[in-house]
Formats: sequence, C-alpha cells, structure tokens
Amino acid sequence: MTLQKGLGYHRLSPQEQQAYTIILNAFSATATIFDSSHINSKVDIMKVLQVALNDNPSVIYFDKTKIHTLQSFFGKQIELSGVPPKSQIKKMAAALDAKANSIVATIQKSGGDAYTQILRVYEYLQEHTKYDQKELSIISKGRTGRPTAHNAYGALIEDLAVCSGFSGAFALLIQKLGFESMTVTGRSTHRSVGFAEHAWNIIKVNNRCYHMDLTWDTNQYAELGMHSYDYFALDDEEIANDHDWDINTTPACSYNDLSYYLKSGLYANTKDRLDDILENCSKNRDKPIRVKLSLNIMLPQDAGEYIAQLLFTKTEKAGGSVSLNYWWNEHNRCFTAKFIP
Repeated sequence: MTLQKGLGYHRLSPQEQQAYTIILNAFSATATIFDSSHINSKVDIMKVLQVALNDNPSVIYFDKTKIHTLQSFFGKQIELSGVPPKSQIKKMAAALDAKANSIVATIQKSGGDAYTQILRVYEYLQEHTKYDQKELSIISKGRTGRPTAHNAYGALIEDLAVCSGFSGAFALLIQKLGFESMTVTGRSTHRSVGFAEHAWNIIKVNNRCYHMDLTWDTNQYAELGMHSYDYFALDDEEIANDHDWDINTTPACSYNDLSYYLKSGLYANTKDRLDDILENCSKNRDKPIRVKLSLNIMLPQDAGEYIAQLLFTKTEKAGGSVSLNYWWNEHNRCFTAKFIP
C-alpha cells in the first residue's frame, strides 16, 4: 500500500497537515484505533481523515462508513471499524494492486498522450463497473451492506460500487499512470437518484486541474449502452451547475481544454455550428451522436426534443426515416443519442 500526501493535503493548514501525517501513519500500520489526543483541538479530525482517504485510494482495509471518535481516560482516539484479519487485508491489497497494475499496463501499452490514457481509464470503468443500486438504498437508511462498494476494491475486483468506490478506483488508476488525483466529497444531483451525498474526482494534468464525475457518466452508459463524457474534465464553474462542495478544500479548476467535446470537435458555440455537427451525424448512423452546446445558443424549454427534431429532419433529408434514443443533460447542455436500427 503506497501512501502519499496528495492534492487535498496541500489545501490544509499547517496544523491540519500535522494531523494528516498522524492519520497516514495509522493507515500505514493498518491500525484499528489510533491516538488523536495530540492533534490540535481546533482541527476537525474527521475532515482531515476524509482528505487523507480522498488522496489515498489504496486504503481499503476498514469500513469508511463507520468511523468513530472515542473519548476515554487515556485521551481521544479514532476507531476504524470493520477491519478484517491481517491475512485478509494483505490478500485484498495484493489483489487490488495486481488488478490495477494490469489495467494500467494495458493502457500504457496502447500508447497515446495524457488525454488519451485518462480517457481510456474513464471508458474502462464505465464498461466494467456497475453502480450498486442495492447499496444506495441501504446507505440511504444510515446503514451499509457492502463496505467494499465504497472503495476501489469494490469497483475493480467486485465490479460493483457506489460513487465513492468509482472515484476511488479512478483515482487509483490515474495515480498509477503518474497523475495527481483526489476524490471530492459533496452533493450532486442525477435524474436517477435526485440530490444526494456524492463523490467525484479532481485530477491534475500539466499543472492544470479538472473535475471528473465518472459515476454520473457510468449511469448514462448503463442506460444508453455507450460511453458518456458529460462530466469529463470540467472546470469549477461548469460542474457547480449540479454539484456542491467546499471549494476551499480543493485546488482551483479553471480550464476545460481537456473536455471530450472540445477535443473531438463536438462543441457548438453557434446555431450554425450545431447544424454542421448534426449534419455530419446524420450521415453516419452507426456512430453515437454527441454535441455540447454553448450558453450562447438560445434553446426552447424542451431542448432535448428540439435538438432531436433537428437531427430527425437532417436524417430524413439524407434518406429514410429513423428511430432515436437520446438524452439531454440540461445542467451542462450535452446531447447524446444513438440511432435505433
């Protein structure tokens, strides 16, 4: 288990950083209880512990949903629950490391620049990990049925996870590719679950930081059966349309140059450009239709239906009628669709 002082660590105060170091030492020792009485009383220990976990996705040996503060004659302690025997911890860690290394080796072997490698990780997890709806139902009642659903082990070994598991797996693979990454905890909304507690990622590439919400894109992959990139490499302003978090705990994300839509020429900042993209899509019915619209383009209330109708019209002109499955993300103005044979 390789631990690091990552992106979250550098957003902490000196006193919080001292607490962070104590927590990392406890993780390294796979501790079940550790002394926190020497941590400054003004430090929010649970916040710092969460930051340490967010920076270190390889820490999987305890139940992240059950962390307790204990007060006794001997001082204040933190209890980490659900810790299995040492032999099982070692076996789980080895399995996770081997699986992650295998995935990363395959991605590296295929070559490509930083953008391409990150995109392949994003697509791999959409294809191989499912969202654990049963665990979501259980945790909404204040319990957990599968603690591993909340970490990288659940996502990569068991292929089933909730948002914290998805973000942990993404962070682990990205870090093994040589990029800095952290998990962000906050709240977000999605049509399938509504507004709820949520976790996603921030990654650092060439000294620029970007938001990545693999979970919401994986949910769309499950519905439409094709990769989704609506939440790939967003800046703070854009992701804030449907995500909420303590921005003081994360590095500034001020760029969107790695956006899939920009990199793929699928960003429309004028109505004419939207027409051109849809025109090209209408001529190739074997490929998914994707386009992202600038705020400069005025849309009717039922924007998804409007764009779908534009596509229908252009396709009919190209020859023949078609059926279409589509999804309109009103929060970041992404239209995704596919033709039905």
